[in-house]
Amino acid sequence: MKAKHVLFGLFGNEKKCRVSSVFGHMSCLIILILPGKIMAEPIAVAPAPYCGSSDVHYEPEQFAQVLYQIVSGYPGDSRNWKLMRELFAPSAMIKPVFHGQDGHRIVDMTVERFIELNKKLFSDIGFFETETESKVYRVGHSATIISAYESRTSPASAPYSKGINSFQLVNDGYRWCVISVTWDSDKGGHEFMPLQ
Repeated sequence: MKAKHVLFGLFGNEKKCRVSSVFGHMSCLIILILPGKIMAEPIAVAPAPYCGSSDVHYEPEQFAQVLYQIVSGYPGDSRNWKLMRELFAPSAMIKPVFHGQDGHRIVDMTVERFIELNKKLFSDIGFFETETESKVYRVGHSATIISAYESRTSPASAPYSKGINSFQLVNDGYRWCVISVTWDSDKGGHEFMPLQ
């Protein structure tokens, strides 16, 4: 008789779930009804993948080339911003170094802010970014890409800027994604040596 009550409470009784708006996790309570006693046991529910729910898969060695293709184009060309969003983790940050008359500053941007800035800056001018060389360092579930690049207004024009992008990636068990990226260019008077 006791065993029958336990089975009923475990499989046949009400299951209550609560969603946390802070972390996006879901926790559930299984209510066990025993003679003269009510017990609640928490059941862990796996959170969403860190890299998001996209099924886009690339290896770290492919990321820089794919991202350069996305941001490159003539004015009026459509960019695949949807793919760019899928290549970045939902919480990813983009932190470029900008140079001006008053020196340099580091800017914190979300992926959405980066997309809007690119639409504004290159609405009437071409922008083409190509990789000249790169190094990829993998350590377990993380990877760092050091990618030297050149920027042009058209594929046939001379580069007006050179620099280095640094991408940080993680693998959440399902796929790789970018969690942060930063870059600096020769506009700050820097000299860039070939990657070792």
